Amino acid sequence: MLRCLDRFSFWFAAPLAGIAITLLVVAGAALAQPGRGMPTKTFKVGGPDELWDVTMKMEMPGMAMPAQSFQSCLKKDRKGEDAIPKQDNCKTTDVKVVGNKTSFTIECTGKDPMTGRGEITATPTAYDGKMQIKSTGRGGEMEMTQIFSGKKVGACTDETEKVIASVQAQGAAEVAKACAEMSDKLYYQAFVDKGALCEAQRKPFCDKVGGMARDMREPAGFRTVLAKANVEAIQGSFQACKLDYPGIAKAACSKASAAKDWAFVGNGVCDDEVRAAGPTFCKGRDYYLVDRSLTSLCNRYARLTRGASGSADVAPADAAPTSGAGQATATGKAPPTAAKAPPEPAKADPLQQGVDALRKLLPF
Repeated sequence: MLRCLDRFSFWFAAPLAGIAITLLVVAGAALAQPGRGMPTKTFKVGGPDELWDVTMKMEMPGMAMPAQSFQSCLKKDRKGEDAIPKQDNCKTTDVKVVGNKTSFTIECTGKDPMTGRGEITATPTAYDGKMQIKSTGRGGEMEMTQIFSGKKVGACTDETEKVIASVQAQGAAEVAKACAEMSDKLYYQAFVDKGALCEAQRKPFCDKVGGMARDMREPAGFRTVLAKANVEAIQGSFQACKLDYPGIAKAACSKASAAKDWAFVGNGVCDDEVRAAGPTFCKGRDYYLVDRSLTSLCNRYARLTRGASGSADVAPADAAPTSGAGQATATGKAPPTAAKAPPEPAKADPLQQGVDALRKLLPF
């Protein structure tokens, strides 16, 4: 509710001696308040615009909040109509000007419905005002009074637009960095899901995956991609971009099998080739006596023939076999088991955490 009240603090102004003290003060205040993703200052002292000291206080039945003071820089060439609310389902009506006093009514609909009746007394260098507000939102009916005042204290240069542009540029740079990292790891959901952070970059992402697809017909090219992304991410990316993953994987696996590149064949992508080569190179051989160049192939063959999940991790070809629970022979027999260490807890993905934080902080 208090966030909503900030919007109304100085929306209307009294035209005196041809000068309208607009409610852009509140717009400046909103940008200057810490915790809203903006710097604490959107102006510099000295220049063509007007520097104002502003004080606000909120009162409710049985409770008065401490007054808040801040400085705001107003454009010298501002117009009275700049103060009229143009968003948030709010409108200003029943505006009356008598001498140096202006009264008005504000009405808002939507998620935070409320009405307000305010009055401002102003001179070219100062103003005082009060607004009585009645809220009828989900928290029930509530009445509040907002008291505000301002005093012109000098000159300034309004840099609000410059600051906003800078924040937007920084936000865009963070998005670009996050999208680049997710593209490298083939986090395809960030590009193809509706409303995803990098949805606008779907075509460049799919063009990149298409380029990878050409290289992945060779085992070396496939290895390069596997070093950055897991098989599930690769498959999902190909499917999302309407590319033939099974055909490309088959081409790479056939070449690896012909070249007896058993480390590649046993990586979990080439299970048809594993089943074809396994009986010749692995069946009936003791796991610990198998040539190390066949470790990956035979480890995978053992998993497949004993009914293990096809997506299970396998030992790399250059890894020395170790004893303990979970090891198996190529015939499917397991050696004596040892005490099984408890699994390590899953680690949080720092990239995804950064993306989630970024979504909350971006100003657009």
